[in-house]
Amino acid sequence: MNISSQELKKLYTQANQLEANSGKTILMMIDADESVFYFHKDAEISISIPVGYQFISERFFRHTPPTPDDIEFAINYIEDEIERIVPKIPQDVVLYNANSFIQHIASLCGVETGAVMILMRDQLEYLFGQYAEISMGRPARDLETEATPLFYAQLLIFREFMHHMKFPSLKIINSAK
Repeated sequence: MNISSQELKKLYTQANQLEANSGKTILMMIDADESVFYFHKDAEISISIPVGYQFISERFFRHTPPTPDDIEFAINYIEDEIERIVPKIPQDVVLYNANSFIQHIASLCGVETGAVMILMRDQLEYLFGQYAEISMGRPARDLETEATPLFYAQLLIFREFMHHMKFPSLKIINSAK
């Protein structure tokens, strides 16, 4: 993982402070080769899975934009990895992230830039649907400028985590603020 354990702890502490040190906070970070979920439950817990945007784009996406079949094969892989960790992830927590590409996705969803941005799962699902239509051949609209396999991998991984882990929203710590 490109992010150090020290940086994970720092981001988690920042997120937990934003939640009044409730301990009901989980930090999700998506990297090129893996994703990490970091939280405290009697002790510090870090769970990583081999689901990263570079890995997914190189392994599954053979076209630009990826085809529906490319996306479906990637979804199957991601879902299998998610199922392994779902029982280990606490429920009724506030999900946080600090990836710059997640901030970009939130902006594409119409979320206003701020120190902490809140993205609802429904907003993400809508955006995902728009890009799914592009993969099926619909021409991109003016604001739909992202068609690279890397972007599709980032969007897909994020969407699959939110959807299958049933997080209703995500709070994004804007590292630029």
